[in-house]
Amino acid sequence: MPKIVIDLSMSLDGFIAGPSDSADQPLGLRGGDRLHAWYFDGSTSIKDSDFFKPKGKNIAVVHEMFASVGAMLTGRRLYDIVGGWGGSHPIPGLPIIVLTHHVPTKVPKGTSEFFFVTDGIESAVEKAKAAAGKKDVSIGGASAAQQALKAGLVDELNIHVAPILLGAGVRLFEHLGSESVALERIDVIDAPEVTHLRYRVARS
Repeated sequence: MPKIVIDLSMSLDGFIAGPSDSADQPLGLRGGDRLHAWYFDGSTSIKDSDFFKPKGKNIAVVHEMFASVGAMLTGRRLYDIVGGWGGSHPIPGLPIIVLTHHVPTKVPKGTSEFFFVTDGIESAVEKAKAAAGKKDVSIGGASAAQQALKAGLVDELNIHVAPILLGAGVRLFEHLGSESVALERIDVIDAPEVTHLRYRVARS
């Protein structure tokens, strides 16, 4: 059954970007680029994309991402910071659903199809599920992830913990409401560059 999955790289102290993230510094300062270094520290591209060059155990993690993800849901802030990926997300042909208050007047042309949802996280998740078909929806960006968790819409968390303490920046797990979120561990993959943690959101 298709799942709603938060899939993000994070520092050990809980940040998905360093401070002052921007179009010039998408992962912020203080070494925020190290959060995604595990995607690129190999010497050979994966067969599905020239963009990703993982190595060791990380190769299987990236291959699983390509196999399982059918659409991405993100917030407007991330969309703006990355310039809409120039119209082409690194996963070729991936539909992108953007949760926003205002639809942009210009959208970059490329291989990705963009859908802009202005009526809340529940509607955005439903749009993403429809776009994903039989595959999973991957949530990227802190705001969309937090809203989906708070609304009880998330099935799993795939958190890739990089060996760095950023100390400041964009924190992933905050603004989650007044209730705790219980998790069940599914898997742990330990690599020198990153530790991949996979959890299921426990339903009461």
